[in-house]
Amino acid sequence: MRLKRWREGMLARPVRRNLLLLFVPWTLLILLLMALLYERLLDARLEPLLRDQQNSLNEGLGVLSRHLAMLRGHVQFLTQQPLLAEAVEQPSAANLDDLGRLFVEFELSSGVYDQIRWLDETGAERVRVDWRDGQARVAAVEQLQNKAQRYYFVETMNLPKGSFYLSRLDLNQEYGELERPLKPTLRGAAPVFDGEGNRRGALVLNYLGQVLLQRLGEVSSRYGGNLALLDHEGYWMLAATAEDAWGYLLGRPEATLASRHPASWRRLQAQQSGTFVDHAGYWAYNHFDPGQAMAVTHGNHDHAEHWLLVSRLPHEQVQVLRFEVFWQVLLFVCVMLSLGLVVALRLGLAEQARDEVQRALMASSEAVRHSNDELRETVEQLQRTRGALLQAEKLSSLGTLVAGVAHELNTPIGAASVAASTLDKGNKAIQRDLGQGLQRTALEHFLQRNDQGLAIILTSLGRMAQLTRAFKQLASDRASTERRSFDLVELVHEVMLLFTPKLKQSSHQVRLELPEQLVLDSYPGPLGQILQNLVDNALTHAFEPDSQGLVTVRVEYDRLKHQCLIEVLDNGCGIASEVLGKIFDPFFTTRRGRGGTGLGLYITHQLAVDVLGAELQVRSAPGQGTQFSLRLALV
Repeated sequence: MRLKRWREGMLARPVRRNLLLLFVPWTLLILLLMALLYERLLDARLEPLLRDQQNSLNEGLGVLSRHLAMLRGHVQFLTQQPLLAEAVEQPSAANLDDLGRLFVEFELSSGVYDQIRWLDETGAERVRVDWRDGQARVAAVEQLQNKAQRYYFVETMNLPKGSFYLSRLDLNQEYGELERPLKPTLRGAAPVFDGEGNRRGALVLNYLGQVLLQRLGEVSSRYGGNLALLDHEGYWMLAATAEDAWGYLLGRPEATLASRHPASWRRLQAQQSGTFVDHAGYWAYNHFDPGQAMAVTHGNHDHAEHWLLVSRLPHEQVQVLRFEVFWQVLLFVCVMLSLGLVVALRLGLAEQARDEVQRALMASSEAVRHSNDELRETVEQLQRTRGALLQAEKLSSLGTLVAGVAHELNTPIGAASVAASTLDKGNKAIQRDLGQGLQRTALEHFLQRNDQGLAIILTSLGRMAQLTRAFKQLASDRASTERRSFDLVELVHEVMLLFTPKLKQSSHQVRLELPEQLVLDSYPGPLGQILQNLVDNALTHAFEPDSQGLVTVRVEYDRLKHQCLIEVLDNGCGIASEVLGKIFDPFFTTRRGRGGTGLGLYITHQLAVDVLGAELQVRSAPGQGTQFSLRLALV
C-alpha cells in the first residue's frame, strides 16, 4: 500500500514540476562547482608538499655550507700549528709523536674525521690518525701507505701556499680497495711548506661524509623523504633509494639521474635553481658549487664541480593525490545531487504527506499524554510506598529502643524487689521476737540486714533513674532532632545500651575505643540513629551463622581539622565489589524476603549528609571485614 502511494506521488504534477525547476538547474550548478572545486582542492593538497620541497632545499643548502666551512676552518687551524711546522722542519720520531698526539686530541674533540694525515712531498704518510670504534689511534709505521698516485694528493701538491683543496665526495679506499662497510669521504687538504718556502707535502683531513649525508637525510625525512644529492655527472650521493647511491664506484654506471630521466636532467642543467613539472613529477632544485661557496681552489680537474640538491615529488604520488581529490569531489557531487533530488521529491510529496503527519502527530500526542498520566500515578504510588517504608524503619528503631529500656530496667527492678521482700520478712521476724523477748544479737542482725537491703534498693533505684534519664534523652533526641551540646562518648554508651539484649543472645561482641570526653555542638538524635544503624547493620549482615564476630566502635579527634572521626569496623565476611557501590541506594538489600527493607543504610547516609553535613565512607573487601567512617565537624 505504501509503495503504491509512493508511485502515485512520483507521478504527481508537483513532483514533475519540482524536478524540472529545481533539480535540473541544481545539477548544472553542481557540475560547474565540481570543476572549480577539483582544481582548488588539488592545489590545496599540493601546496604544502611544494612548500616542503623549497624548505628542504633551503635547509639542505645550509647544511652543506656549514659543514664545508667547518672542514676548511679545521684544515687552516691544523696547518698553522707549531707542532706541524717542527715536524716538517725536522721529522724526528719525537716530533712525529708530538704531531700524532696533536692529531689525536683534535680528532677526539671534533669526532667527524675518519683520518687526519700529513703526507710528505713523496706522497708517503708520515703521521696518520685513524678513527675506529669511537677511538682515535695513531697508525703504526708499518701501516702507513703511499698516496702519491691519489688524485687529491696530486692536485693539492700543485696548489700555491695558503690554498685549500676540497675533493670529490666519494667512497674511501684502503690499499686500492673500497673500504667495507662503505664509508663516504670528503677530503679537505692544504699544501705544507717549510720555513724556506719549500713544498713539504700536504695535510689531509678525511671528513666522514656520512655525517653530512645523515644530516641531509634527516632534513629529507622531515619534509617527505624526497631530497637527493647528486654530483655533476648525475650520480647520487644521497638518494631516496639507498641502492641508487655511488653507482660509478660500485659498478653501476647506468645508475644516474641523467640516464633515468634524460629530459628532466637537461632542464636541471639549464639554470642554477628553479622548479618545473614534467612527466616524472614536480621538481625543485639548486646547484651548489663547494669551491665557489668557499673560495676553494680545485686545480685543473673537475672532481669537485657543482653538486645538485634535488627534491622530486614523484608523478605516481601526484597521481595518487589526483585520484584522492577526484573521488572526494565525486563523492561531494553525488551527495549534493542526491540531496537535490531528495529535496525536490520531498517538496513534491510534502503537501500530500502533511495531513498524514498531522493525524499521526495527534495520535502520538494522545498516546504520550496517556502514558504521562500513568507514569505520574506510578510515581505518586512509589512516593507513598517509600514514605510508609521509612516510617516502618523508624518504628523498628523505636521498638529496639523500647526493648533496650525494658531489658536494662528489669535487672535493677528485680534486685530492688528481692531486697524489699527480704526486708519485709526480717521486719515480721523482729516483730515476733519483740512479743517473745528481743535479744540483742537478733536486733543487731536485723539492723545489719536492713542496712544491706536498703543499700541494694537505693543502688537499684539510682541505676533505674540513670537508665531512665539516658533512655529519655535518647527518645527526646530521636523525636525532636534539635541541635545542642553533648558528650559524644556518653551518647555512644547510651546507644550501646540498646544492644544489650541482642548481644546477650548472640556470640558477637562490641568493643569501644573512646576518649575520656569529646563535646560536640550538633544533633545527637540523628547521630545516635546513625550509630545504632551502623552497629545493627554489622551485627545483622557481617557474620556467618555460628561465628564469633567482633564489632569495634572507635572515636578519634582530629585536632588539625577540628573534626571527629567515628569508625564502626567488623571482622566479618566483607562486601563484594558489585554490592559495595549500591549499599546506600534506597530499597537495595541482600536480605529481600528475610525482613530487609533496603532503607537502613539509605537513612543513615541521608542523616549523615543532609542533617549533620558529615562525610560517610565505606571500605570493604570479601573476607576482610567492613569499615564505615563518619567524619564530622565538632561544631
